[in-house]
Amino acid sequence: MLYIIAVDIGTTNCKLVIVDENGKAINSFKEVLISLQPNEGWHEQNPELVFQAVLRLLQHSLTLLQHEEIACISFSAAMHSILAVDGNGTPLTNAITWADTRSKAYAHQLRNTEPGKNIYRQTGTAVHAMSPLCKLIFLKNENQQLFAEAHKFISIKEYIFYRFFGKFIVDVGIASATGLYDIYNYCWCKEAMDVAGIDESKLSAIVPATHFETALIPATQNELRIKTSIPFVIGGNDGCLANLGNGALTTNEAALTIGTSGAVRVTIPKPVTGDLNGLFRYLLTDDLYVTGAAINNGGIALQWFAENFLQTKISTNEDLDSVLKLAERAPAGAESLIFLPYLLGERATIWDEEASASFYGLRINHKKEHLTRAVIEGVSFPLLQILKAIEERNILIDKIYVSGIITQSEWWMQLLADMFGKTTILCDGSDASALGAAFMGMYATGMIKNLSQVRAFVKTSKVFRTNEAIHQLYQQQYNVFISLYPALTKNLKVY
Repeated sequence: MLYIIAVDIGTTNCKLVIVDENGKAINSFKEVLISLQPNEGWHEQNPELVFQAVLRLLQHSLTLLQHEEIACISFSAAMHSILAVDGNGTPLTNAITWADTRSKAYAHQLRNTEPGKNIYRQTGTAVHAMSPLCKLIFLKNENQQLFAEAHKFISIKEYIFYRFFGKFIVDVGIASATGLYDIYNYCWCKEAMDVAGIDESKLSAIVPATHFETALIPATQNELRIKTSIPFVIGGNDGCLANLGNGALTTNEAALTIGTSGAVRVTIPKPVTGDLNGLFRYLLTDDLYVTGAAINNGGIALQWFAENFLQTKISTNEDLDSVLKLAERAPAGAESLIFLPYLLGERATIWDEEASASFYGLRINHKKEHLTRAVIEGVSFPLLQILKAIEERNILIDKIYVSGIITQSEWWMQLLADMFGKTTILCDGSDASALGAAFMGMYATGMIKNLSQVRAFVKTSKVFRTNEAIHQLYQQQYNVFISLYPALTKNLKVY
Protein backbone atom coordinates (compact mmCIF):
# COMPACT_ATOMS: atom_id res chain seq x y z
CA MET A 1 0.00 0.00 0.00
CA LEU A 2 1.25 3.46 -0.91
CA TYR A 3 0.69 6.41 1.43
CA ILE A 4 0.68 10.16 0.95
CA ILE A 5 1.54 12.50 3.81
CA ALA A 6 -0.23 15.86 3.47
CA VAL A 7 0.66 18.90 5.57
CA ASP A 8 -1.60 21.97 5.84
CA ILE A 9 0.15 24.96 7.44
CA GLY A 10 -2.68 27.12 8.74
CA THR A 11 -2.83 30.17 10.96
CA THR A 12 -4.30 28.50 14.05
CA ASN A 13 -3.04 24.95 13.55
CA CYS A 14 -0.61 22.97 11.48
CA LYS A 15 -2.36 19.76 10.39
CA LEU A 16 -1.04 16.52 8.93
CA VAL A 17 -3.15 13.83 7.27
CA ILE A 18 -2.02 10.40 6.13
CA VAL A 19 -3.92 9.28 3.02
CA ASP A 20 -3.78 5.87 1.38
CA GLU A 21 -3.57 5.21 -2.37
CA ASN A 22 -7.37 4.99 -2.53
CA GLY A 23 -7.69 8.59 -1.35
CA LYS A 24 -8.89 7.65 2.14
CA ALA A 25 -7.60 9.56 5.15
CA ILE A 26 -6.46 7.00 7.68
CA ASN A 27 -4.93 9.24 10.35
CA SER A 28 -4.52 12.90 11.22
CA PHE A 29 -2.58 14.99 13.71
CA LYS A 30 -2.21 18.69 14.48
CA GLU A 31 -0.05 21.17 16.33
CA VAL A 32 -1.35 24.47 17.65
CA LEU A 33 0.45 27.52 16.23
CA ILE A 34 0.93 30.57 18.44
CA SER A 35 0.21 34.02 17.03
CA LEU A 36 1.90 37.13 18.39
CA GLN A 37 -0.25 40.24 18.79
CA PRO A 38 1.79 42.68 20.91
CA ASN A 39 -0.08 45.73 19.63
CA GLU A 40 -3.37 46.48 17.94
CA GLY A 41 -3.22 45.52 14.27
CA TRP A 42 -0.21 43.22 14.68
CA HIS A 43 -0.49 39.52 13.85
CA GLU A 44 2.75 37.60 13.49
CA GLN A 45 4.17 34.10 13.94
CA ASN A 46 7.68 32.95 14.72
CA PRO A 47 8.80 31.10 11.54
CA GLU A 48 11.17 28.85 13.47
CA LEU A 49 8.33 27.64 15.71
CA VAL A 50 6.15 26.96 12.66
CA PHE A 51 9.02 25.00 11.05
CA GLN A 52 9.52 22.98 14.24
CA ALA A 53 5.79 22.16 14.33
CA VAL A 54 5.98 20.86 10.75
CA LEU A 55 9.11 18.89 11.61
CA ARG A 56 7.48 17.25 14.66
CA LEU A 57 4.40 16.25 12.69
CA LEU A 58 6.52 14.73 9.93
CA GLN A 59 8.74 12.90 12.41
CA HIS A 60 5.68 11.43 14.12
CA SER A 61 3.99 10.33 10.89
CA LEU A 62 7.19 8.88 9.40
CA THR A 63 7.80 6.89 12.59
CA LEU A 64 4.21 5.68 12.54
CA LEU A 65 4.42 4.47 8.93
CA GLN A 66 7.88 2.94 9.46
CA HIS A 67 8.58 0.63 6.53
CA GLU A 68 5.41 1.38 4.57
CA GLU A 69 6.02 2.89 1.16
CA ILE A 70 5.51 6.66 1.09
CA ALA A 71 4.58 8.00 -2.34
CA CYS A 72 5.15 11.65 -1.44
CA ILE A 73 4.82 14.41 1.14
CA SER A 74 2.63 17.26 -0.15
CA PHE A 75 1.90 20.74 1.20
CA SER A 76 -0.89 23.27 1.63
CA ALA A 77 -0.50 26.62 3.38
CA ALA A 78 -2.48 29.68 4.36
CA MET A 79 -2.20 32.63 2.00
CA HIS A 80 -0.80 36.16 2.39
CA SER A 81 2.01 35.57 4.90
CA ILE A 82 5.32 37.35 4.36
CA LEU A 83 8.69 37.56 6.10
CA ALA A 84 12.05 39.06 5.23
CA VAL A 85 15.16 36.83 5.18
CA ASP A 86 18.86 37.40 4.64
CA GLY A 87 21.07 35.64 2.09
CA ASN A 88 21.35 32.57 4.32
CA GLY A 89 17.58 32.27 4.66
CA THR A 90 17.69 33.52 8.27
CA PRO A 91 14.53 35.44 9.19
CA LEU A 92 14.91 39.18 9.71
CA THR A 93 11.25 39.43 10.76
CA ASN A 94 8.52 37.20 12.04
CA ALA A 95 6.01 35.92 9.51
CA ILE A 96 3.38 38.64 9.12
CA THR A 97 0.03 36.89 8.57
CA TRP A 98 -3.10 37.81 6.61
CA ALA A 99 -4.70 39.14 9.82
CA ASP A 100 -2.08 41.87 10.29
CA THR A 101 -3.57 45.28 9.44
CA ARG A 102 -0.61 47.64 9.95
CA SER A 103 -0.50 48.38 6.22
CA LYS A 104 -4.12 49.53 6.06
CA ALA A 105 -3.29 53.21 5.45
CA TYR A 106 -1.17 52.28 2.43
CA ALA A 107 -3.89 49.94 1.17
CA HIS A 108 -6.42 52.79 1.40
CA GLN A 109 -4.11 55.09 -0.54
CA LEU A 110 -3.51 52.61 -3.36
CA ARG A 111 -6.90 50.89 -3.64
CA ASN A 112 -8.83 53.40 -5.78
CA THR A 113 -5.93 54.76 -7.84
CA GLU A 114 -5.44 53.66 -11.45
CA PRO A 115 -2.27 51.70 -10.57
CA GLY A 116 -4.17 50.03 -7.71
CA LYS A 117 -7.07 49.07 -9.97
CA ASN A 118 -4.69 47.76 -12.65
CA ILE A 119 -2.76 45.69 -10.11
CA TYR A 120 -6.01 44.17 -8.81
CA ARG A 121 -7.14 43.28 -12.35
CA GLN A 122 -3.78 41.78 -13.26
CA THR A 123 -3.05 39.88 -10.04
CA GLY A 124 -6.55 38.84 -8.95
CA THR A 125 -5.74 39.88 -5.37
CA ALA A 126 -7.61 42.81 -3.87
CA VAL A 127 -5.58 45.76 -2.60
CA HIS A 128 -6.02 45.27 1.12
CA ALA A 129 -3.90 45.12 4.28
CA MET A 130 -4.03 41.31 4.09
CA SER A 131 -1.87 41.19 0.95
CA PRO A 132 1.92 40.88 0.87
CA LEU A 133 1.95 43.73 -1.65
CA CYS A 134 0.58 46.18 0.93
CA LYS A 135 2.80 44.74 3.66
CA LEU A 136 5.84 45.39 1.45
CA ILE A 137 4.76 49.00 0.89
CA PHE A 138 4.40 49.34 4.67
CA LEU A 139 7.88 47.93 5.30
CA LYS A 140 9.41 50.11 2.58
CA ASN A 141 8.01 53.23 4.23
CA GLU A 142 8.14 52.31 7.92
CA ASN A 143 11.37 50.26 8.19
CA GLN A 144 13.66 51.37 5.40
CA GLN A 145 16.82 49.80 6.82
CA LEU A 146 15.29 46.34 7.16
CA PHE A 147 13.68 46.70 3.72
CA ALA A 148 17.07 47.45 2.18
CA GLU A 149 18.86 44.65 4.05
CA ALA A 150 16.37 41.92 3.08
CA HIS A 151 17.66 39.39 0.56
CA LYS A 152 14.18 37.95 -0.14
CA PHE A 153 10.58 38.46 0.89
CA ILE A 154 8.93 35.06 1.20
CA SER A 155 5.90 33.25 2.65
CA ILE A 156 6.00 30.79 5.53
CA LYS A 157 5.76 27.84 3.12
CA GLU A 158 8.73 29.18 1.13
CA TYR A 159 10.68 29.45 4.37
CA ILE A 160 9.92 25.82 5.24
CA PHE A 161 10.92 24.62 1.76
CA TYR A 162 14.15 26.62 2.06
CA ARG A 163 14.87 24.88 5.35
CA PHE A 164 14.27 21.54 3.65
CA PHE A 165 16.10 22.10 0.35
CA GLY A 166 18.08 25.35 0.45
CA LYS A 167 16.09 26.82 -2.45
CA PHE A 168 13.81 29.83 -2.68
CA ILE A 169 10.81 28.52 -4.63
CA VAL A 170 7.11 29.39 -4.51
CA ASP A 171 4.13 27.57 -6.00
CA VAL A 172 1.66 29.36 -8.29
CA GLY A 173 -1.10 29.11 -5.69
CA ILE A 174 0.79 31.00 -2.98
CA ALA A 175 2.29 33.41 -5.56
CA SER A 176 -1.14 34.23 -7.01
CA ALA A 177 -2.35 35.41 -3.59
CA THR A 178 0.47 37.91 -3.03
CA GLY A 179 -0.85 40.79 -5.14
CA LEU A 180 2.50 40.59 -6.97
CA TYR A 181 1.82 37.82 -9.53
CA ASP A 182 0.38 38.25 -13.02
CA ILE A 183 -2.19 35.45 -13.08
CA TYR A 184 -2.73 35.65 -16.85
CA ASN A 185 0.90 35.71 -18.01
CA TYR A 186 2.30 33.47 -15.26
CA CYS A 187 5.04 35.81 -14.05
CA TRP A 188 5.72 38.40 -11.39
CA CYS A 189 3.75 41.58 -12.11
CA LYS A 190 6.07 44.50 -12.94
CA GLU A 191 3.55 47.21 -12.02
CA ALA A 192 3.02 45.66 -8.59
CA MET A 193 6.76 45.22 -8.00
CA ASP A 194 7.36 48.86 -8.98
CA VAL A 195 4.78 50.03 -6.44
CA ALA A 196 6.33 47.78 -3.79
CA GLY A 197 9.83 49.03 -4.59
CA ILE A 198 11.32 45.62 -5.44
CA ASP A 199 12.32 43.54 -8.45
CA GLU A 200 12.24 39.78 -9.16
CA SER A 201 15.53 39.24 -7.34
CA LYS A 202 13.68 39.87 -4.06
CA LEU A 203 11.14 37.12 -4.78
CA SER A 204 11.32 33.35 -5.15
CA ALA A 205 11.35 31.38 -8.39
CA ILE A 206 7.81 30.36 -9.40
CA VAL A 207 7.07 26.65 -9.84
CA PRO A 208 3.88 24.71 -10.66
CA ALA A 209 1.78 23.08 -7.95
CA THR A 210 3.08 19.68 -9.08
CA HIS A 211 6.75 20.59 -8.59
CA PHE A 212 8.63 18.37 -6.16
CA GLU A 213 12.06 18.19 -4.59
CA THR A 214 13.87 15.13 -3.25
CA ALA A 215 17.38 16.26 -2.22
CA LEU A 216 16.88 17.24 1.42
CA ILE A 217 19.57 19.22 3.21
CA PRO A 218 21.57 16.56 5.15
CA ALA A 219 20.79 18.06 8.57
CA THR A 220 17.05 18.03 7.89
CA GLN A 221 17.23 14.55 6.41
CA ASN A 222 18.90 13.36 9.60
CA GLU A 223 16.25 15.03 11.76
CA LEU A 224 13.49 13.33 9.79
CA ARG A 225 15.45 10.05 9.69
CA ILE A 226 14.59 9.59 6.01
CA LYS A 227 16.84 7.04 4.31
CA THR A 228 15.14 6.87 0.90
CA SER A 229 14.31 9.58 -1.63
CA ILE A 230 10.76 10.88 -1.03
CA PRO A 231 9.22 13.53 -3.30
CA PHE A 232 8.20 16.67 -1.39
CA VAL A 233 5.42 18.17 -3.54
CA ILE A 234 5.07 21.93 -3.14
CA GLY A 235 1.27 21.92 -3.65
CA GLY A 236 -0.75 25.13 -3.37
CA ASN A 237 -2.66 27.49 -1.10
CA ASP A 238 -5.22 26.24 1.39
CA GLY A 239 -8.25 27.82 -0.31
CA CYS A 240 -7.68 26.36 -3.77
CA LEU A 241 -6.73 22.98 -2.32
CA ALA A 242 -9.90 22.92 -0.21
CA ASN A 243 -11.88 23.00 -3.46
CA LEU A 244 -9.81 20.08 -4.73
CA GLY A 245 -10.17 18.22 -1.43
CA ASN A 246 -13.95 18.54 -1.62
CA GLY A 247 -14.05 17.60 -5.29
CA ALA A 248 -15.63 20.99 -6.10
CA LEU A 249 -14.10 21.32 -9.56
CA THR A 250 -17.01 22.55 -11.72
CA THR A 251 -18.63 25.98 -11.89
CA ASN A 252 -21.94 24.87 -10.36
CA GLU A 253 -20.22 23.66 -7.17
CA ALA A 254 -18.89 25.97 -4.48
CA ALA A 255 -16.64 25.15 -1.55
CA LEU A 256 -17.29 26.97 1.72
CA THR A 257 -14.87 27.01 4.62
CA ILE A 258 -15.29 28.42 8.09
CA GLY A 259 -12.19 28.23 10.25
CA THR A 260 -10.61 31.19 11.98
CA SER A 261 -11.79 33.19 8.98
CA GLY A 262 -14.08 32.00 6.18
CA ALA A 263 -14.41 31.84 2.40
CA VAL A 264 -16.58 30.78 -0.54
CA ARG A 265 -14.81 29.60 -3.70
CA VAL A 266 -15.65 28.20 -7.13
CA THR A 267 -13.27 26.46 -9.55
CA ILE A 268 -13.31 27.88 -13.09
CA PRO A 269 -11.35 27.44 -16.34
CA LYS A 270 -8.74 30.07 -17.17
CA PRO A 271 -10.71 33.34 -17.41
CA VAL A 272 -10.21 36.41 -19.54
CA THR A 273 -9.26 39.62 -17.77
CA GLY A 274 -12.05 41.85 -16.60
CA ASP A 275 -13.86 43.34 -13.64
CA LEU A 276 -13.47 41.10 -10.58
CA ASN A 277 -16.40 42.60 -8.64
CA GLY A 278 -14.55 42.38 -5.33
CA LEU A 279 -13.63 38.71 -5.84
CA PHE A 280 -10.23 37.07 -5.96
CA ARG A 281 -8.79 34.83 -8.67
CA TYR A 282 -6.07 32.42 -7.59
CA LEU A 283 -4.45 29.50 -9.37
CA LEU A 284 -4.95 25.85 -8.52
CA THR A 285 -2.99 24.88 -11.66
CA ASP A 286 -2.15 26.81 -14.82
CA ASP A 287 -5.46 25.59 -16.29
CA LEU A 288 -7.73 25.76 -13.24
CA TYR A 289 -8.46 28.96 -11.34
CA VAL A 290 -10.42 29.48 -8.17
CA THR A 291 -12.58 32.57 -7.76
CA GLY A 292 -14.42 33.76 -4.67
CA ALA A 293 -13.66 35.81 -1.60
CA ALA A 294 -12.70 35.53 2.04
CA ILE A 295 -13.90 37.12 5.26
CA ASN A 296 -11.79 37.97 8.32
CA ASN A 297 -14.36 37.05 10.93
CA GLY A 298 -15.28 33.38 10.96
CA GLY A 299 -14.81 31.09 13.94
CA ILE A 300 -12.72 33.75 15.63
CA ALA A 301 -15.86 35.89 16.10
CA LEU A 302 -17.69 33.01 17.78
CA GLN A 303 -14.62 32.30 19.92
CA TRP A 304 -14.51 35.97 20.99
CA PHE A 305 -18.19 35.97 21.93
CA ALA A 306 -18.00 32.65 23.81
CA GLU A 307 -14.97 33.72 25.86
CA ASN A 308 -16.15 37.21 26.72
CA PHE A 309 -19.91 36.77 27.12
CA LEU A 310 -20.45 33.08 27.84
CA GLN A 311 -17.22 32.53 29.81
CA THR A 312 -16.57 29.49 27.61
CA LYS A 313 -13.30 28.86 25.81
CA ILE A 314 -13.85 26.80 22.66
CA SER A 315 -10.93 24.39 22.91
CA THR A 316 -12.64 21.08 22.13
CA ASN A 317 -15.52 19.75 20.03
CA GLU A 318 -17.51 19.45 23.24
CA ASP A 319 -16.97 23.17 23.99
CA LEU A 320 -18.20 24.10 20.51
CA ASP A 321 -21.18 21.77 20.82
CA SER A 322 -22.28 23.38 24.09
CA VAL A 323 -22.20 26.86 22.49
CA LEU A 324 -24.14 25.69 19.44
CA LYS A 325 -26.75 23.94 21.60
CA LEU A 326 -27.32 27.26 23.33
CA ALA A 327 -27.83 28.95 19.94
CA GLU A 328 -30.32 26.25 18.91
CA ARG A 329 -32.66 27.42 21.66
CA ALA A 330 -33.29 30.68 19.76
CA PRO A 331 -35.45 30.72 16.61
CA ALA A 332 -34.07 31.36 13.12
CA GLY A 333 -33.36 35.06 12.78
CA ALA A 334 -32.84 35.41 16.55
CA GLU A 335 -36.06 37.44 16.76
CA SER A 336 -34.70 40.19 14.46
CA LEU A 337 -31.37 40.54 16.27
CA ILE A 338 -28.50 41.07 13.83
CA PHE A 339 -24.75 40.89 14.46
CA LEU A 340 -22.24 42.68 12.23
CA PRO A 341 -19.16 40.48 12.78
CA TYR A 342 -16.40 42.92 11.79
CA LEU A 343 -14.19 42.48 14.86
CA LEU A 344 -11.02 42.36 12.73
CA GLY A 345 -12.14 44.84 10.08
CA GLU A 346 -13.23 43.05 6.94
CA ARG A 347 -12.16 41.78 3.57
CA ALA A 348 -15.01 40.81 1.23
CA THR A 349 -17.36 42.24 0.42
CA ILE A 350 -16.96 45.61 2.13
CA TRP A 351 -13.11 45.79 1.97
CA ASP A 352 -12.72 48.03 5.01
CA GLU A 353 -9.88 47.44 7.47
CA GLU A 354 -11.52 49.95 9.83
CA ALA A 355 -14.95 48.26 10.01
CA SER A 356 -16.12 47.34 13.49
CA ALA A 357 -18.64 44.89 14.96
CA SER A 358 -22.03 45.63 16.52
CA PHE A 359 -25.37 44.15 17.50
CA TYR A 360 -28.42 45.76 15.89
CA GLY A 361 -32.00 45.40 17.09
CA LEU A 362 -31.17 44.40 20.65
CA ARG A 363 -34.29 44.43 22.86
CA ILE A 364 -35.21 43.46 26.39
CA ASN A 365 -36.65 40.12 25.28
CA HIS A 366 -33.30 38.95 23.89
CA LYS A 367 -31.36 36.45 25.97
CA LYS A 368 -27.93 34.91 25.65
CA GLU A 369 -29.21 32.24 23.26
CA HIS A 370 -30.45 34.97 20.90
CA LEU A 371 -27.08 36.73 20.97
CA THR A 372 -25.24 33.46 20.37
CA ARG A 373 -27.42 32.60 17.38
CA ALA A 374 -27.09 36.15 16.04
CA VAL A 375 -23.29 35.79 16.11
CA ILE A 376 -23.44 32.54 14.13
CA GLU A 377 -25.87 34.04 11.62
CA GLY A 378 -23.74 37.20 11.48
CA VAL A 379 -20.69 35.14 10.55
CA SER A 380 -22.72 33.33 7.87
CA PHE A 381 -24.39 36.32 6.16
CA PRO A 382 -21.12 37.73 4.71
CA LEU A 383 -20.51 34.34 3.09
CA LEU A 384 -23.93 34.63 1.46
CA GLN A 385 -22.85 38.06 0.19
CA ILE A 386 -19.83 36.43 -1.45
CA LEU A 387 -21.98 33.70 -2.98
CA LYS A 388 -24.26 36.31 -4.53
CA ALA A 389 -21.25 38.23 -5.86
CA ILE A 390 -19.97 35.04 -7.51
CA GLU A 391 -23.36 34.37 -9.09
CA GLU A 392 -23.39 37.91 -10.50
CA ARG A 393 -20.52 36.74 -12.74
CA ASN A 394 -22.94 34.38 -14.54
CA ILE A 395 -21.91 31.42 -12.40
CA LEU A 396 -24.96 29.54 -11.15
CA ILE A 397 -24.23 27.48 -8.04
CA ASP A 398 -26.54 24.69 -6.89
CA LYS A 399 -24.28 22.74 -4.50
CA ILE A 400 -22.07 23.86 -1.64
CA TYR A 401 -19.38 21.60 -0.16
CA VAL A 402 -18.46 22.59 3.38
CA SER A 403 -15.27 22.24 5.41
CA GLY A 404 -13.84 23.67 8.63
CA ILE A 405 -15.23 23.85 12.16
CA ILE A 406 -18.78 24.04 10.82
CA THR A 407 -18.66 20.36 9.79
CA GLN A 408 -18.77 19.40 13.48
CA SER A 409 -22.37 20.66 13.67
CA GLU A 410 -25.28 19.35 11.61
CA TRP A 411 -27.34 22.21 13.04
CA TRP A 412 -24.99 24.84 11.56
CA MET A 413 -24.88 22.93 8.26
CA GLN A 414 -28.68 23.05 8.10
CA LEU A 415 -28.62 26.75 8.98
CA LEU A 416 -26.41 27.36 5.92
CA ALA A 417 -28.68 25.31 3.66
CA ASP A 418 -31.66 27.35 4.85
CA MET A 419 -29.88 30.70 4.63
CA PHE A 420 -28.26 30.14 1.22
CA GLY A 421 -31.14 28.29 -0.40
CA LYS A 422 -28.65 25.74 -1.75
CA THR A 423 -28.07 22.03 -1.25
CA THR A 424 -25.26 21.82 1.31
CA ILE A 425 -23.01 18.78 1.35
CA LEU A 426 -20.81 17.35 4.08
CA CYS A 427 -18.04 15.19 2.67
CA ASP A 428 -16.88 12.10 4.50
CA GLY A 429 -13.26 13.02 4.98
CA SER A 430 -10.66 14.90 6.94
CA ASP A 431 -9.43 18.47 6.53
CA ALA A 432 -10.30 19.56 2.97
CA SER A 433 -7.11 21.59 2.38
CA ALA A 434 -4.89 18.74 3.56
CA LEU A 435 -6.84 16.27 1.42
CA GLY A 436 -6.43 18.63 -1.53
CA ALA A 437 -2.69 18.64 -0.94
CA ALA A 438 -2.72 14.83 -0.87
CA PHE A 439 -4.63 14.69 -4.15
CA MET A 440 -2.20 17.18 -5.72
CA GLY A 441 0.63 14.94 -4.53
CA MET A 442 -1.02 11.95 -6.19
CA TYR A 443 -1.31 13.93 -9.42
CA ALA A 444 2.29 15.18 -9.23
CA THR A 445 3.69 11.67 -8.79
CA GLY A 446 1.53 10.02 -11.45
CA MET A 447 -0.77 8.09 -9.12
CA ILE A 448 -3.69 9.74 -10.92
CA LYS A 449 -3.64 11.05 -14.49
CA ASN A 450 -5.83 14.13 -14.04
CA LEU A 451 -7.39 16.01 -11.16
CA SER A 452 -10.95 15.13 -12.14
CA GLN A 453 -10.20 11.62 -10.86
CA VAL A 454 -10.34 12.88 -7.27
CA ARG A 455 -14.13 12.89 -7.52
CA ALA A 456 -14.00 9.12 -7.14
CA PHE A 457 -12.23 9.57 -3.78
CA VAL A 458 -14.67 12.07 -2.29
CA LYS A 459 -17.57 10.45 -0.45
CA THR A 460 -20.69 12.30 0.66
CA SER A 461 -21.48 11.89 4.34
CA LYS A 462 -24.71 13.89 4.54
CA VAL A 463 -26.81 16.23 2.39
CA PHE A 464 -28.77 19.17 3.82
CA ARG A 465 -31.69 20.64 1.85
CA THR A 466 -33.37 24.02 2.21
CA ASN A 467 -36.41 24.64 4.39
CA GLU A 468 -38.15 27.17 2.15
CA ALA A 469 -40.07 28.95 4.93
CA ILE A 470 -36.87 29.57 6.91
CA HIS A 471 -35.08 30.59 3.72
CA GLN A 472 -37.65 33.33 3.12
CA LEU A 473 -37.17 34.58 6.69
CA TYR A 474 -33.41 34.68 6.16
CA GLN A 475 -33.84 36.58 2.88
CA GLN A 476 -35.64 39.34 4.77
CA GLN A 477 -32.98 39.32 7.48
CA TYR A 478 -30.22 39.38 4.86
CA ASN A 479 -31.64 42.49 3.25
CA VAL A 480 -31.45 44.26 6.60
CA PHE A 481 -27.94 42.91 7.23
CA ILE A 482 -26.46 44.25 3.98
CA SER A 483 -28.03 47.68 4.57
CA LEU A 484 -26.55 48.16 8.04
CA TYR A 485 -22.85 48.69 7.31
CA PRO A 486 -23.40 51.40 4.64
CA ALA A 487 -25.94 53.13 6.88
CA LEU A 488 -23.68 53.09 9.93
CA THR A 489 -20.59 54.32 8.10
CA LYS A 490 -22.54 57.10 6.40
CA ASN A 491 -24.78 58.36 9.17
CA LEU A 492 -22.75 57.64 12.28
CA LYS A 493 -19.36 58.51 10.77
CA VAL A 494 -17.72 55.44 12.28
CA TYR A 495 -14.30 56.35 10.88
